[in-house]
Amino acid sequence: MSIFTDRTGLQILEFISTLKTNYGMNNLSNMVQHKFSGFSIRHAKELLSQLIEKEYLKKTDIGSRFAIVVVALSDKGREAIINHETIILDFQRFCTPTFKSASDLGVVDKDIIEEYYNLKKELILLQKREEELKDVIKQAMIKANTSEIHSDLMDLYCKRIERVTYPKEKIERFVPNNILDKIRTVNESIILITRLKTKGNDTL
Repeated sequence: MSIFTDRTGLQILEFISTLKTNYGMNNLSNMVQHKFSGFSIRHAKELLSQLIEKEYLKKTDIGSRFAIVVVALSDKGREAIINHETIILDFQRFCTPTFKSASDLGVVDKDIIEEYYNLKKELILLQKREEELKDVIKQAMIKANTSEIHSDLMDLYCKRIERVTYPKEKIERFVPNNILDKIRTVNESIILITRLKTKGNDTL
């Protein structure tokens, strides 16, 4: 398919019906783009969004502890395939100046940002709870003078250890420069700093 026709929507649904599993919006957009010649990622994502708006497709959250949203055929979509329905899609949206996908602008797609936000938020809550539980367990083991706990789920060990560290500022102050030059190594890395913004009554 090199151009958009009145069969484009149905052909996308038929393609999705052949997939053995459901995918998120970004992965599915990539698959649709590779399946149909003449499609860009922007085209694929816009057409999928229109099929969702018209309820031929639906978004489903399959996550248990954090959101994992996939796109799947709806009952209406399955009926459209069976009945070979003509699905009217608005191809003019591709030419609208106001339509610019995040990926086309060179930034991360909104769906990825949202998925990362939900994951990060859940991880922060889990890490806070983990530290609370670790403190409770450590205090209980110290009070009972017990260094080990064994259960069907896990083995726990409570040990007092010492770590020797040399603060960077003191090393640079007291160690001669000629020695610093010999032992200094510089490793460059790229880091991502995340600051979550709360929504409504959410607290982190």
